[in-house]
Amino acid sequence: MSNSPLFLLRKLFFHFYLKEKVEGRQSSIFFFITNHQNFVVTFVKIVKKKAIIMIEKQICRKCILPDGFLGVQLNLDGVCDFCADPNHKNNNWSRTIIDEKRRENSLSDWNMVVADMKKNHEKVKYDCVLGYSGGKDSTALLDHLVNNLGLTPLAVTSDTGFMTDIAKENIKDTLQQIQVDHVLIENAASTFIKLYKYHFLNHFSNETLLARYICDYCSDLIHSIVVKEAMKYKIPYVLFGYSPDQIFRYFYKMPQEEVIHHWKPEIITREPFKESDRRWYLTEEEISSGKIPRILLPYHVIPYREEDIINLVESKNYIKKGHADPLLTNCNVVHAATFYDFNRYGGILYAYQYAELVRQETESRKKWLRTLKIAAPLILENKFKEKEVTQFLEKIGVSQEVLLEQIHTQLEQDANREQIELNKDMFRKKRRKSIQHVIS
Repeated sequence: MSNSPLFLLRKLFFHFYLKEKVEGRQSSIFFFITNHQNFVVTFVKIVKKKAIIMIEKQICRKCILPDGFLGVQLNLDGVCDFCADPNHKNNNWSRTIIDEKRRENSLSDWNMVVADMKKNHEKVKYDCVLGYSGGKDSTALLDHLVNNLGLTPLAVTSDTGFMTDIAKENIKDTLQQIQVDHVLIENAASTFIKLYKYHFLNHFSNETLLARYICDYCSDLIHSIVVKEAMKYKIPYVLFGYSPDQIFRYFYKMPQEEVIHHWKPEIITREPFKESDRRWYLTEEEISSGKIPRILLPYHVIPYREEDIINLVESKNYIKKGHADPLLTNCNVVHAATFYDFNRYGGILYAYQYAELVRQETESRKKWLRTLKIAAPLILENKFKEKEVTQFLEKIGVSQEVLLEQIHTQLEQDANREQIELNKDMFRKKRRKSIQHVIS
């Protein structure tokens, strides 16, 4: 109670009001409150400071993960499990520590792959396939392959039916300047829609974010489509532009054992999926051919700095200034899943990714914390990409009301409900608005 704004208001009021009486000035209470600048300024400063402290106390002081977010706990020093223990992991994230030996071996392997592609460059039509999303990383990697290494990649894009307009615009602008062949695969969209609808309506976990499931199942299907395209042209290497922080599942390479046994989900064998859906995954014939290409993630071993990547793609006019933000180029499925997750779990998958970036570059904490605070209330209330999220839900045949009702039902049975509601309230727009109104 002693920390509440009302208590502070009363305390400050009597301090300044009695001071005026001692000095012989008799003011009405109304006149005093509306005209006493020192009182207003002091009160505003204290409320602002208290609000910031309240938020900061609930967030790891080394990264940006909130206390209690899907089991993440802050210790007595205000440090989360992931920052306190490099080996800590949960269903949504693990801090994969890559030792120098493994990193050196992987870089050596990449250099040999580049040498092999250059050696055979004149003998083949395409040196490799690049999975091209239109985001900053795959765009920069395309530039590196063509302009730095002198290679000829085949750019392959799998449109899930929910690519953002900005991603499509980025692809168009880039390919006007980098002359490479581009394959756009759009007729798998109906399979993606079935996959999304199934997961949105059948996600009952108290521990794993919907975006985690969606991203894994979706990326496995995209990877399969891109790999099948490479096999069609007998291209030995497939590359994706995953950044160094994206090492939850893979580091540098996607093992063939994983490709063969884990990319095709069990649910694809059941209704509502048909043979026309299953054809997008690797067939038994393709697997037994022994000609599955190597699948590599070069940015895990070659120099990568996000600021440099953004500067490159913007300075060469591949991507318009401001359009390199992954929040803008990520597909609308992710935005919808993020809306679901924030309301269901009091946090988002991006928080784990941002937190890992902070651990790798501690001075970036302020930037990513600010990004989270700005985006969070918008995501929570479906004001971030509202039009796109609404269109996505309509396209898969699920209403926002049904999702929120499902979330409410699950929250009622979640032992962590109190902490979830606390974290949601920390970022609510109306709470932030009331603070902003006081400090403006």
